Amino acid sequence: MARLTAKGLVKARLSHTRNWLNYACQHITQDLVDWAPTVGMRTIAGQYLEIISVEYALVPRLKDGRDISDQEFDTFVGNQHSLANLQAKLGKVRQISLQYLDLLSEEELVEEVPSGNTWFGTLWLPKMPRAEHFLNIAEHEFYHTGQLISYLWAYGEDPYKW
Repeated sequence: MARLTAKGLVKARLSHTRNWLNYACQHITQDLVDWAPTVGMRTIAGQYLEIISVEYALVPRLKDGRDISDQEFDTFVGNQHSLANLQAKLGKVRQISLQYLDLLSEEELVEEVPSGNTWFGTLWLPKMPRAEHFLNIAEHEFYHTGQLISYLWAYGEDPYKW
């Protein structure tokens, strides 16, 4: 078996979490997009937007140290109430991330780069290896996938019957 590289591990984690998200999202329909289990919670669209926004910010931050604006994000996403559009943007943002990842060498993946705004997703560290930034995208997505499954369960979908 060939040696598993940092890039291979990152790709495997991103694929694994996206497969779980896609599995859960098979049970979401357009009529649920603006639904939330209770007042004050994100809607299902809001969960999609949260997942997309964190990943969309990744490449500009790692590549140029640049934060994206709200307007840039809104332009990228477009219709925030269309399930088909939100699912397409999930695919597009992952494509952008993977294209950038493919350009990086193993040395660049272990190079520490600024984290931007520190938060729990950056382990509160001001700098981390590039690979860890990608892995945090996977962790963040997995967290929100769990939330979406809980939303569906609250709506009446039993994930044990899927």
